[in-house]
Amino acid sequence: MKKICMYLMNGMADHEHGYLLTALSSQIEPKYEFCTVALSKEPIITMGGLKIIPDYILNEVNKDDIIALILIGADIQLWLNREQETILNLAIELLKRNILVAGICGATLGLASKGLLDERIHTSNVEFLLTNFVKNYKGIKNYRNDVVAVYDKKLITASSAGSLLWSKYILENLEIFSKNAIESWYKYYKLGISKYYIEFMEEIKKEENF
Repeated sequence: MKKICMYLMNGMADHEHGYLLTALSSQIEPKYEFCTVALSKEPIITMGGLKIIPDYILNEVNKDDIIALILIGADIQLWLNREQETILNLAIELLKRNILVAGICGATLGLASKGLLDERIHTSNVEFLLTNFVKNYKGIKNYRNDVVAVYDKKLITASSAGSLLWSKYILENLEIFSKNAIESWYKYYKLGISKYYIEFMEEIKKEENF
C-alpha cells in the first residue's frame, strides 16, 4: 500500500495537521497507509509539548511507496538548518517524479531554500519571511498574499492559518473521498453548520456501498 508520510521534527506546530488526520481517520477503507517519519526513532516533542514516537526512520521507507509527503511548520530557523537537508532533498526528488508534497507555515521556508517555490504559485505566513530569511529565494513574483493555501504543480503551500484549506487540497489531490464528500467536509469545518457534517457522513457511506 502506498504511504502518506508526515515528517516529524521537534518543535513542530500541533494545530496544522489536525484537520488532515481527522479526515484520513474518517475513511472506512483507507486508500493509503498514513505514517510518520523522522530522522531517528527518538520521541519528537511538539511545540505544545506532545510526545510522538515516529513510525519509521526516513531511510526505512521505500521512496517508490510514497504517494504524498506532508511537511508541518515549526520555528523558521528549524526549517532552515542543515538537519533538514535530507527531508528537503526528498521533497525535490518527489516533485520531480510528480508526487504530491504539501508544506505549511515554516516548512515553506525550507522548500523555498531549495528553489521549489521559485516557479510555482505559493504562499506562506507572510512574504517578508521568505524574502528576509531565505537568501536564494527568487519566487516573489509567484507569491500569493490573498489566500491562505494554494496548489501548483504538485506542491501545496499554506500559512499557519490555512490548515483547513491546505488539508482540503491534499484530500482532493489524493482523491481520498469524492468531490462532494470533500466539499461537505470542508464546509462543515469552515462554517460549523451541522447539515454539512451529515452530508459528509452520507457521502462516505455511499462510497462504502459503491
